[in-house]
Amino acid sequence: MVNIPINDDDDMVNANPADSAEVEPMDDMTGGELRKLREERDSLFERLARATADYRNSQRRLEQDKEQAVQYANSSLIKSLLPVIDNFERALAVDPAKIDATSILKGMQIIHDQWMDVLKSQDVEEVAPNPGTPFDPTHHEALMQQPSDKYADPTVTQLLQKGYMLHGRTLRPAGVAVSRGT
Repeated sequence: MVNIPINDDDDMVNANPADSAEVEPMDDMTGGELRKLREERDSLFERLARATADYRNSQRRLEQDKEQAVQYANSSLIKSLLPVIDNFERALAVDPAKIDATSILKGMQIIHDQWMDVLKSQDVEEVAPNPGTPFDPTHHEALMQQPSDKYADPTVTQLLQKGYMLHGRTLRPAGVAVSRGT
């Protein structure tokens, strides 16, 4: 171990006090050796300061990148919905006096199908249990109970509102009526 001064005016600091007997006293060092040690110390402090600054800059860049990723996370979904919005606007621009209810319903069905295709392309799945499906609280929300001789407790007796999942995680549970023993 070598005693290294903290700065030019400080006393020597022993890096390992147990080895102090092996260290040469400062009086025995030549001016060149002392200068070399000070230059090495200054170089190490400078490298440490640069590494610390680089680390802080990297942290700041990572935080900015993370904020941007969160800010623009839905841009893909929004881009895929723009054609659906265009079709709605086209439908709204049609003169109501020149169209019948059947054509309106057919147009709405086309737009609905396009909307569902967009959701599927974004890995959104419908949760629409059929009557007789066992009640699953992770994907279903019981909105009411119905007496039933046909189904055991608790079983879906009616779908009241579709639910949706994204990558297997429930976004909105399906609203269902469940059986209740009579």
